[in-house]
Amino acid sequence: MKYFFHLLLFILLPLLCISQKADFLPRYNLWNTQSLDPIASQSYGQIDAVWEDNVLADYGLTVFAFGFQKSAVAWKFSEDISFDIGIEGAVFTQFEWTERTGEFKRNITSADYLIGFPFVLTVKSWTIRLRIYHLSAHMAEDYMLNDTIIQKAYHNNKYEQVDATASYLLKNFRFYFGIGVTFRANRDRKPMVFTGGLDYLLPLNKQESAQFYAGFYADSKQEFDYSPALNLGVGVQLGKADRRPIKILATYFRGPLPYSVFHGEPVQWLGIGLYINPF
Repeated sequence: MKYFFHLLLFILLPLLCISQKADFLPRYNLWNTQSLDPIASQSYGQIDAVWEDNVLADYGLTVFAFGFQKSAVAWKFSEDISFDIGIEGAVFTQFEWTERTGEFKRNITSADYLIGFPFVLTVKSWTIRLRIYHLSAHMAEDYMLNDTIIQKAYHNNKYEQVDATASYLLKNFRFYFGIGVTFRANRDRKPMVFTGGLDYLLPLNKQESAQFYAGFYADSKQEFDYSPALNLGVGVQLGKADRRPIKILATYFRGPLPYSVFHGEPVQWLGIGLYINPF
């Protein structure tokens, strides 16, 4: 990460020279959070029924995340062009609940920690984000003790990634597509990552404080031979954009597990969740 901080200083120094136009800690972020990205920096709670090999698993999954993205400084160069530099972070905690032993148990299986730095440029209907982030996943001790897991290979999973993602707003539709490269992983992994997505919002009242939502997020990683992961969602968004709206969504996921120390294992789930970006 030290190379990133050198790059950050290289970018910040000339920008500080035009600090007269800088807006520090602005109220809004230029980047629209992709709610259906399982490791987006946001807060959510979701409960899932899980299938493995098309068979209903003997456990369910609950995921809680506390995350945020926050613009630190922004510049507005014209009505159509703006730029901001921010910080984002999140903790994703996965709970397994099961009766496989004849006794109902709830175990924390894994916790993932993410910290990142996004650079976001908007030009008319386009928004482009360049980001670098670090993610590490750690197996929970109670899960290890209950399942007598001693394999060190499962104890953590960490890597860093740099990615570029573009979004385009067309009426009620926002399209996403991106490319990323992972590096500095704690184990060998192939680097390329491709992403895409769509958000659709339809106002349900005149105030536009309630909106129908439908969308998807997809990624394809070289590490998993480009086997796609797809997350579909439908539901409602409550609150205007300046009120930190929440989404209540039913979701369907199929593909390699997007987080945890078991990252990459094939899985399906049907779930319901509540999503919000608190900042």
